[in-house]
Amino acid sequence: MLGLLAALLAHTAGYGDSHEAGGPYHQAIVLLALCGAGGFVAALGALTWSGARRCADGSILAAAMRPLIPSMPAIVASAALWFTAIEHMEPAHADAPSLLIALCIVAAGAFISIVARRLLHAVAAIVLAIAVRPFARRAPQYRRRFEQLSSVRRIEFVYRRSGRAPPIVTLLPL
Repeated sequence: MLGLLAALLAHTAGYGDSHEAGGPYHQAIVLLALCGAGGFVAALGALTWSGARRCADGSILAAAMRPLIPSMPAIVASAALWFTAIEHMEPAHADAPSLLIALCIVAAGAFISIVARRLLHAVAAIVLAIAVRPFARRAPQYRRRFEQLSSVRRIEFVYRRSGRAPPIVTLLPL
């Protein structure tokens, strides 16, 4: 979805207001991009909330969640694929220079990558601020681990037996 956002941004930068991205499918593409961005933010918030118990600082939490955001080359490659798909949906129109479009795709991919990382830090800070409020405070629990019983003591418990014979033996005549 980040690639789709970058592709729409690159399309706007490359063509301006000359035509809409996707032609007759413009509204559907924009709605898909907005829903994808909202879902991305919601997923980041949910995953960050689940990790809020383990981290004491928002930057630590954001660093733990950083692998969830694709790298800039991955976003640029996805944006190029989305841009190509959008252009094939449009009716014929005047083309922009290929070098300009390529530069717009790379710049838009870099911009979306930076915004996604900043958004991750902001979501982590918001989630951590909510998680440490008094109504949601989690006191740290320190558990002392007791030493294991030595094997000698365990053997004493295993071999402890009754001093008399079982009842069935005492009923048999000798």
